[in-house]
Amino acid sequence: MAMSVTVNELFDKLGIGRVPGPYETCPWSVYKPETGTTCSAEVRMGPDNDEVEGEIQMVYDMPPEGKGPMDQVCYLRANARAGQWAVNILRIRGEPYGKDIHNWEEKSCVFFALVVQALQRDELPDIDDLLGEAFHGRERLADQRGGGGGKSPKIRPAQLLDMKKGRGF
Repeated sequence: MAMSVTVNELFDKLGIGRVPGPYETCPWSVYKPETGTTCSAEVRMGPDNDEVEGEIQMVYDMPPEGKGPMDQVCYLRANARAGQWAVNILRIRGEPYGKDIHNWEEKSCVFFALVVQALQRDELPDIDDLLGEAFHGRERLADQRGGGGGKSPKIRPAQLLDMKKGRGF
């Protein structure tokens, strides 16, 4: 089922914390002179308060081999229908992303919020790490669980009574 949230919930999920007005932009940017790299992110509200666009870009003073001076890392768009909002477009590095991933709309907001948090800490975000955390973090953690299938251990009431005698389980 697609994400369907209020406008306030959408902006909370994106890490903004408030709803911008028509044509308003919420920008963040960090420049690291030692690497000559700028990361910027912004969210823009549409003129009719029914569309939101978000972008994340990396700009390089000296582009790495095989890259141009600007790399659009992320583009997302959310629209409102009958007062409910949903992300309907996500592109990572220019390609459609996530539609084959469960709950991709919600995870796209998590990714955007993780990037914004890094920028607010004056850090250049590691895009690949944050993509992995947002889109595959729980799945990776689930793979690392031990055997037992998540069952709770069975404790007999008599065992609890024996704790007072210093025996424990």
